[in-house]
Amino acid sequence: MRSWPSALAVVALALMMWSGRGAAEELLPPTDAVAGWKRCFWSRPDGARTYSPKTLFEYIDGAADLFLAYGFQGLTAGEYVKEGEQDRRITVDVYDMGAPLHAYGVFASERPEEGAASESGMLGYRTEGLVALWKGSHYVKISVLETEDEVAACALAAETAQRLPGSAELPGEFDRLPAKGRIAGSERYVKKDALGHKALQEVVSAQYKVGAATATVHVCDLATAEAAKQALGKLRGFEAKAGKGLTGSAASGAGLLGPEAFAVKDASYGEMVVAREGRFVIIGTLFLATSTKAARETEQRSKVVALAQETVGSVREAEAKIGQARGKEHCSKEGLLGGAGEEQRSDEQAG
Repeated sequence: MRSWPSALAVVALALMMWSGRGAAEELLPPTDAVAGWKRCFWSRPDGARTYSPKTLFEYIDGAADLFLAYGFQGLTAGEYVKEGEQDRRITVDVYDMGAPLHAYGVFASERPEEGAASESGMLGYRTEGLVALWKGSHYVKISVLETEDEVAACALAAETAQRLPGSAELPGEFDRLPAKGRIAGSERYVKKDALGHKALQEVVSAQYKVGAATATVHVCDLATAEAAKQALGKLRGFEAKAGKGLTGSAASGAGLLGPEAFAVKDASYGEMVVAREGRFVIIGTLFLATSTKAARETEQRSKVVALAQETVGSVREAEAKIGQARGKEHCSKEGLLGGAGEEQRSDEQAG
């Protein structure tokens, strides 16, 4: 009799595993999605192979660290073979990154500057032998062995995109960056060690045209105001030793961003302006040629300060919207609870 509970547990576990595999396979296009191509996978015809954070190294040993750093949750991999030509294969890898921001982050980090726009209708890119796209919490990479099969790969990309939940709109965290003047496609998300500093984490950034130069704005979410103060202090301490001309005076323009703000010439990123808004550290950078005259440097730095000021406004506006949304949700829940309480009291009185 003792074997029955164990047997039932084994059956339940098997059903859970089968259900999970079935759900994963639904992310992949069916075998008839593209004419002339049949879905299969190594030893499991019409199946898929799945990987967890613990087993991802078995599939992409050299690149696993990047995905794990961005919060990788699971991978569903499938393969499609050209009918009658077993050597012509297309691999579809669907990475579940757990959150849209994480999926976009790894997508943007792998997207090459020279990559062509994807034809899938989603935010994606194409390079030789690869079609990639991002949607919701998923990042998709479709690989081909023959360049003549790239058309079929694009068709599989479009089919996969339709099957994925979520949208291809930029995650809400990018609302903290000014929309005006932003260079489309320049948005990036770095989960940790931004600009080479361990204190700078959860960073969204984008590029902006400043005259003939290009500026970059970084917004770091440090979770609490105290953590943001500490991060800004560490950055200031570093720049006091490694940077040039550090100043927080109103004469530099940085003073317009608050008493903690400072401006400096960073050895790697050029003109830099740093400020804090609540739990956020805001950094504007602009790299100028060494031959740039001092008057020109002052002018360009003032433009970076103005851009940082716009960013402060964007952060405040984005957080206000989030606060309003949370307030409405809270009121809605309280209303539901209140209604339930009234019904309960009415029932008690009737009884």
